[in-house]
Amino acid sequence: FAGAWCWIRDWKDDCATQKYIEGVIEQFALWYGPLFISLTLTVVAVFIILIVLARRAYAHNNPENEYLIEKHECNQNKKAMKELLPLLAYPVIFYVLWLFPLIDRIYNAISPNVNFGFAVAHTSSESLWGFFSSWALIIHILVMRKLKKKKYIQ
Repeated sequence: FAGAWCWIRDWKDDCATQKYIEGVIEQFALWYGPLFISLTLTVVAVFIILIVLARRAYAHNNPENEYLIEKHECNQNKKAMKELLPLLAYPVIFYVLWLFPLIDRIYNAISPNVNFGFAVAHTSSESLWGFFSSWALIIHILVMRKLKKKKYIQ
């Protein structure tokens, strides 16, 4: 049988205090390891994109760069940056909501006892995906409408 939240069981004989080390290794090797590696790479890529856009958007403020970048190109980069900023919410939500299950899994892998607080945080964060994602989408739509009204986006 599978565990409560995972198809890989990490205990023996329906007893959570008897750890099945192969199951724990499988959970981290097949899910949590790749999950946080890909999420970290995604967050790094998003921040690199925003840093490059910010430097290009405000390059005309630096007298040394004035001849390199036209003001029109800087305005386009500012528009792109304002469009991308709300998209940062999605990786942040993903990272925060997976942090509690990861902490719970690490604690359960190390300790023979189950921590009730970690289990509640794990369970709560698993059920909040739709709530936070929908609010991020609503906020993104409102920001885009506001930018459109100010004629930042054409």
